[in-house]
Amino acid sequence: MLFLHNAKRNPCARFDYVLEWKMFLKQLYYLREIERHKNFSKAAKACNVSQPALSRAIRQLEDELGVIIVDRKKKVFGFTDEGERVLKWAHDILRSVTELRSEVTMSRQAIAGVIRIGVIPTACHVAPILLEEISKKCGDFASKVSVSPNISIIEMLANKELDIGIMYYDQCPQSKTFEVRTLYAEQQVLAATDAFSLPDGDSMSWEEAAQLPLALLSGEMRCRQLVNVGFQTAGVEPRVRLETNSLEMIHAEVMLGKVATILPISSFPLRVPPYGQLKMRRLSGFSPGSIGLVRLSDNSVSDFTEEAWQIALQTNLKSEFDLLCVK
Repeated sequence: MLFLHNAKRNPCARFDYVLEWKMFLKQLYYLREIERHKNFSKAAKACNVSQPALSRAIRQLEDELGVIIVDRKKKVFGFTDEGERVLKWAHDILRSVTELRSEVTMSRQAIAGVIRIGVIPTACHVAPILLEEISKKCGDFASKVSVSPNISIIEMLANKELDIGIMYYDQCPQSKTFEVRTLYAEQQVLAATDAFSLPDGDSMSWEEAAQLPLALLSGEMRCRQLVNVGFQTAGVEPRVRLETNSLEMIHAEVMLGKVATILPISSFPLRVPPYGQLKMRRLSGFSPGSIGLVRLSDNSVSDFTEEAWQIALQTNLKSEFDLLCVK
């Protein structure tokens, strides 16, 4: 308290205090990234600093607190018991700082609130629809949307870096930690340009899809695993010509007219149907499951965040999907 009092009276002391506080927050941020990546080099890259600089910052934090945070004696990366407590403390401080900044932003801009959403890549076009519905009912607000895989969304929710996650329902841990609600039933569609002749109507079989050269997501991605089940259930082997973890790459290859693709319909722009550019057919005989809306079950949230959650649950996405599959 004496230091703060002196900082108020002495501009130089106040400047030093601000610098120390900013450095302290940066150390906590580095620590959080180390936990996320389980590796100093990857954490340094994520923080856009050199590994020596990140290591020095953590050493300095350990010296200031008088504890060892990272267990450097073991071959397997890990934190000490004291380090785990510091880590929890770091998450709480960083979350509080984020909330404080959001409150200041809201008061300055007179907005309803800030919502932080994490969404899997194949559902990224659902987020703008939900944000529009929230805006209609809540007025002006700010949003932060992260496109991430299932596991990253779970981690960010657990660390309270996200308010809501949009991900595969069955990929969420079955525990009381998370509240999960079904948002929509995923629909797999085959998409191709006029370079390919597709069956009439708005659907086709997996057997018919297997006859076309395909660009598909890579095998570690949940969407591709579900596509594999579709072909296996039909007892056919697909003609895969391209595998990638990039939706942009698949969309680009498909638009060249050399391959077709199979993706969830939610991975295509929903409000700009590609009439005359892409033909889409639902793949019958297989239901790959549901996309869920996820949040922490014991997390106290603002009235705005709660209202946004309820609005998202009530949004009818099926009508948006139906517009893309036309004869």
